[in-house]
Amino acid sequence: MENLNNTIEAILFALGREISAMELANTLDVEEADVIQAIEALKEKYNPTQGVTLIEVNGQYQLVTNNKYYEEVNKFVENTKRKNLSVAAQETLSIIAYNPKITKTEIENIRGVNSDFAVSRLLECGLIEEVARLNLPGRPAAYSVTNEFLRSCGIEKVEDLPDYENIKIKDEQMLVTDYEEKTEGENEAETSENTEVENEETKE
Repeated sequence: MENLNNTIEAILFALGREISAMELANTLDVEEADVIQAIEALKEKYNPTQGVTLIEVNGQYQLVTNNKYYEEVNKFVENTKRKNLSVAAQETLSIIAYNPKITKTEIENIRGVNSDFAVSRLLECGLIEEVARLNLPGRPAAYSVTNEFLRSCGIEKVEDLPDYENIKIKDEQMLVTDYEEKTEGENEAETSENTEVENEETKE
């Protein structure tokens, strides 16, 4: 029985999703009752006082992070996300940092490739934000770096970036300069909504 306990524990840890006792039994070619007994033993091991707990939802079992430690875990996850930026995302971030209120179209003109994923990744990491909308059909968004980016670089403003004035695109070179600024209230509402979504995703 101890071997079965360890086997199921290893499966739950590696799987990263919920699984039923029946599926475990069929896969391991053992009785479902034995699987349930092993799971009950694991529940005692991974009880609510531990950092990782074994939960049951609609007859499915999964090893998950204890909700009590959500804030600490989330900080680490967010920091890890930022450290794992792809080359494309880093390149896109540099372009936005040196060219506040730049549109995705302008970014793609500079990079020569589609930048949808890179921009989405940077938004997810909280390193850039939508700061304005162009007065054009479709109201395309304009992006700038966030205060979080500035803090991570140890600077107070983008003008403190190395060789900023020589690298940035001059105003007359920008494709579009007719913007409608987003209000502080709109930014706060959007930030709150994004935070709620991220919290739910992390808890899952």
